[in-house]
Amino acid sequence: MASPDAPSAATFESEAQGLLDAIARARKRVDAVAGLVDGTLDRFRERVDRLIRESEVDNWRQVRIFTRDVDAIAADLGKAAKEKRLSLRLVAGLDASLRKARKRDFYGARKAWRKLDRVAEQGAEVRRLQISYREGYRAVEARIRQLRAHVDRLQKIPKPPSSPEDAQEFNERVDAFNGAATAAYLDFLARSRADQAIPLLLEASQGTGIGVPAPPPGCDPEPLLRLLNNASPQGEAFRSRSFYGLLELPGYSDAKLTHVFGDARLIRSALDSGWAWLKAIRDDERRSLQIQWSEDVTMLKRRTPSIVGFVERLGKLNDAAERGRELAAALQDGRFDAWQSAARLYATHGDSAVRKWRGTLENDMETMNKEAAKLGAVLKRFPDPAKVESGGG
Repeated sequence: MASPDAPSAATFESEAQGLLDAIARARKRVDAVAGLVDGTLDRFRERVDRLIRESEVDNWRQVRIFTRDVDAIAADLGKAAKEKRLSLRLVAGLDASLRKARKRDFYGARKAWRKLDRVAEQGAEVRRLQISYREGYRAVEARIRQLRAHVDRLQKIPKPPSSPEDAQEFNERVDAFNGAATAAYLDFLARSRADQAIPLLLEASQGTGIGVPAPPPGCDPEPLLRLLNNASPQGEAFRSRSFYGLLELPGYSDAKLTHVFGDARLIRSALDSGWAWLKAIRDDERRSLQIQWSEDVTMLKRRTPSIVGFVERLGKLNDAAERGRELAAALQDGRFDAWQSAARLYATHGDSAVRKWRGTLENDMETMNKEAAKLGAVLKRFPDPAKVESGGG
């Protein structure tokens, strides 16, 4: 799609021809005056103007500096006249301004400087027209490059293996499974007995790809497991605590631990030895069972069945297991791979991938190629801006 500011072939052709005609008329008036179009006069006028504006001198040192600057400009002006880079008429006007300034007649210097305004404006008008032509010409060149680069990029977009609707539904399926699995996992951590939850979490953390953190180096959950496996009636209150309930125990006093759960030192020792692992599980509670639709399919084929099996063991709180089995089936029969590839293409290329699926992208590329060819054909009929600025156009 062309942007509203993009130059068109017809617009450039009419504007460029008008600019070339205007440049030719303007140059005709000033071509015979050396130093006008190339900016030499403007540079000298700027130096004289700055000299006049900074002419408030009060002591001998400032006078010497002022005189030095006048002499420097006069020397450069003589050199430009000798090299015929500046018309003698313009040199005379600038020299008159400098002579007035040397005599401390700054009003007369400014008046002589002003006499060159009209001729300087004629040169400036030529340069303004040339700049307008150059900007229009370069804008068309940039548009051609943009169109060709856009076509090259679009040609590399493969056709998605499934529709945008299927890809969107795929994303929603993955998100729905993640939400249901997380809800089931959080409910399990909040409700299940510790003597059932801790062994299951430890098993799930042993390289199954489920996402439950494994015990970090230096952390040993075995004392906690032994304490939970102790079938003494006194330990029932401890074993019946939930996972989150275990995390609350370090805040209890020794007296309360002893009164409610038995030996406080034994409980604190078991919790301390496995605390880093318990904390890691709590910190990752909302990320553990997640799958990403952009994950590698080979990895997902291994992870997803393990996650589904783990969710089934958590209890039937919701339909997380059924959703997981649907994704696992899609992984096995290749549908997941197709949906994932399509979702990646739509996420990367956006509307271009959608148009590729609909079959309209080829028409768009053909339109852009025709526009680039038309702009290129128009551009060939006009001279390069450098040639126009050198007077060859």
